[in-house]
Amino acid sequence: MSSRRAFLYTLALGSGAVFTASLSSCANQSDTQSDSHASHVLMPEPRTGTPAHRIAHQYLRDGARIPEPSRTRQCDVVVIGGGMSGLAAAFAARDAGFSTIVVEAESRAGGAAVSTRIGDASVPLGSVYFVSRTPELDALLHATDLTPVVCPEDEVILADGQVVRNLWSDATLRSAIKDERDRQGMQRFRDDLLAMGDALPSYPLAPTLSARDAALDGTSAADYMRRYGSRTADALINAYARSSMGAASTITNAYCLLNFYQSELGGEFGFSRYSFPGGTSALTQRLAKLHADDMQHGVAVRVETNAQRVHVEVIADDGSCVRIVADYAIVAAPKYQLPRLMPQMPAVQRDACAAMTYAPYVTIQIASSRPLQDSTAYDTWDIRPGRSYTDVINPIVLQSSSKQHVVSLYMACDIAERRMLMDDRAFAERVAKVVDEYAAGLTDEQRGSITSVHAWGWGHGIVVPTVGSHNGIAQRASAPIDRIVFAGTDNDAAPAIENAVANGFAAVKQVRLFAGTAGS
Repeated sequence: MSSRRAFLYTLALGSGAVFTASLSSCANQSDTQSDSHASHVLMPEPRTGTPAHRIAHQYLRDGARIPEPSRTRQCDVVVIGGGMSGLAAAFAARDAGFSTIVVEAESRAGGAAVSTRIGDASVPLGSVYFVSRTPELDALLHATDLTPVVCPEDEVILADGQVVRNLWSDATLRSAIKDERDRQGMQRFRDDLLAMGDALPSYPLAPTLSARDAALDGTSAADYMRRYGSRTADALINAYARSSMGAASTITNAYCLLNFYQSELGGEFGFSRYSFPGGTSALTQRLAKLHADDMQHGVAVRVETNAQRVHVEVIADDGSCVRIVADYAIVAAPKYQLPRLMPQMPAVQRDACAAMTYAPYVTIQIASSRPLQDSTAYDTWDIRPGRSYTDVINPIVLQSSSKQHVVSLYMACDIAERRMLMDDRAFAERVAKVVDEYAAGLTDEQRGSITSVHAWGWGHGIVVPTVGSHNGIAQRASAPIDRIVFAGTDNDAAPAIENAVANGFAAVKQVRLFAGTAGS
């Protein structure tokens, strides 16, 4: 029996639409009664889904006995994890002349860089853009014959409800931020960030951080921002940290904030962001096609190595066990899984993996028959107090031929909410409350135009650059073990596509050093 959920499925939660009672902004009390004369069109119930987790929980969490292998496959390099980093590693390994097998737990590769179809539109469920045209990324773009497009500038909904574009420019700050202390604090932060140049904290992480960088890692983003005394900057950075770094600015470190946020200042300061119609899944899906014949779908549940080979046990979709025997392994799976996956892991590395934090988050896609959002803004940050979502993506901006209207709300979750994502009813009810909050700011016509609501929940979707994570924890968790090397954004404890790709390529470089082919 397949362990996969339907990718998006309708939740049958009673006889009426889930949103009938919970979305108070969409109907008055008389509308929610079974009155055949009610004129208001009630919203549909949400469709929700999550990545597959049953097999992983069964073997890696609950310790089920691994069955005897029913077949064996062999290769030079086995890559565990078919997200952006694993696919980049597989590409670089094959380019270096190694035969590869990619082990992917989902029915399709891509990790967080996946999309779904809603009407004629391709809508990202996770990753939406990147900011750096690195040599590694350009190599992948060339191989997949993809040309990224530049994303339009952000909008920001300020605490007082103003909607502004190009927030960090002097002209916008003067017109939108009336409080002089608030405005001057934002200008100082912007100018300090621009002036850092080569002193900007960088990735990949050094084996040991300098005293200055260690201090940034040991300081929360919120504490760092206090020196500027700007409540608007505080609110914006907190929303950014929740959306792009997985947790509030009180939890994430200043090192990652400074590295990530400089490129968010916008085109006026020379920074662009890139994507594709439908999001970054355009890249992962083309990379996956390059490895279609090398893909082993299933959950890796055991990785062991000796002086000669690496053995990987994989539970396939049909419940059988496949053994992969390889010269080397690149593990691009999240490191919270590794202590169960790798019984040979040294205790100090096991402790480092356990010290890393992974946050759940949800994306909510709202389809409608008329526009709900500014048609020219790709990402709108909403920093009004009390918002449970941080920003709204309008993917149709990059899809000029689409007739569909759809927006995506990005909702960071507290770690304690991970269980909620595994409870269909609780997940749908949580989605309903968030859509209610968003819909309260729409017109009656816009609310009535909503045709479907979809949500995708990521249980361990994003590594969090917590305070202290960069100066020893990430480095120890990523140390090679014999013939096994590691990739993924969590090599740096920093969740960016650029980190994922760089670490995938770096893992292959390490394999080539082990194999004695680095200079060939």
